[in-house]
Amino acid sequence: MSGIWRRAVGHVFAGLALLLFSIPTAQADWQDGAGPAWADVLAAAKKEGKVVVAGHPALARPFSEGFKRDTSIDVEYLGGNSRELTARFSREIRSDSLTIDIMLGGGTEILTLYPEGRLVPVKAQLLLPGVLDPKNWRNGAIKWMDKQGAYFFQGPNWVHAWAVVNSELVPPASVRSWKDLLKPEFKGRIAAYDPRSGGQGQAAAAYLAHTFGIDFVKALYGGQGVVFTRDGRQLVEWLVRGSHAVALGAVQIDVESFRTRGFRNLSVLELSDGPGLLTGGFGLLKQGKGAPHPNAATVFINWYASQPGQEAYSRIMLEPSTRSDVAVPGMPDYVIPKSGIQYVDQFQEDWYRDVRPKLEKSIVDALGGP
Repeated sequence: MSGIWRRAVGHVFAGLALLLFSIPTAQADWQDGAGPAWADVLAAAKKEGKVVVAGHPALARPFSEGFKRDTSIDVEYLGGNSRELTARFSREIRSDSLTIDIMLGGGTEILTLYPEGRLVPVKAQLLLPGVLDPKNWRNGAIKWMDKQGAYFFQGPNWVHAWAVVNSELVPPASVRSWKDLLKPEFKGRIAAYDPRSGGQGQAAAAYLAHTFGIDFVKALYGGQGVVFTRDGRQLVEWLVRGSHAVALGAVQIDVESFRTRGFRNLSVLELSDGPGLLTGGFGLLKQGKGAPHPNAATVFINWYASQPGQEAYSRIMLEPSTRSDVAVPGMPDYVIPKSGIQYVDQFQEDWYRDVRPKLEKSIVDALGGP
């Protein structure tokens, strides 16, 4: 075989390999076994033409492209601050002017819209065999936040409330417990996502208050002169640049974005006296009454709960999925729940309704209003 021929054959096989590896796995069969009800909903959804989804801005492109590829239906994605989107969602529902079909975020609505009867059950809209099959879910069942197991579908489940240090300023081995952060050398050197205004910062502070008491939170955040921000990327950038040595309330999408850009001075601490909490992060799915594209919303719900939808979410957000058939390469080990460790599960109705509000009030009372 001539050298030219060998090179030509090599290019052909290389092209085939590239094509094969570029095809998303399990995308073609996510609707396998679907019955007439699914066909009817899908046809009606295509007539509606689009679904409006609100959530974390990083999901805009992968969701729009993935859902369009798999269903031929457009996604109008509203990306923004979780607190602001939640307020808009609630305001529109209560004024009977809803423009959002699907809301992805935290669980605030379990205290507001849910008891008011303004949400639509999600469970009744799950139609695909691949979604309903227990073997496709970790622990053999879909994880719901609400006790009815019908309204708040939880896609991811991961460990939050760890500390991050700039390893050039703080040797990771020198901080073995949360109480080590009360040492005088850390005063004025800690930054945090604002724990007084909900979201990732408050979740972390609530965990610490639940585990060690509100006096510990007051001593840590107040006594150590912690500087607050409501910008997760800024929080980690402060750490990378060395303006602060420790960060509280950071999330992995921000930590890993700096690591992939070559910054090697970030170390995540898994502390012995507080392994962290379990959360659904930005991936709790809810639907309000009066959604403008109800059929397209049903199709999106099934896609999000399917293997390709959960893979798209997990790959971008770096949050482990509750599906057993989704494993994203490069998932940070520190967010993956470990067997044998007792975590506080904050994404449960009882926690959100009975425990969290009291902790939130105690945090604001201790640290002052936002």
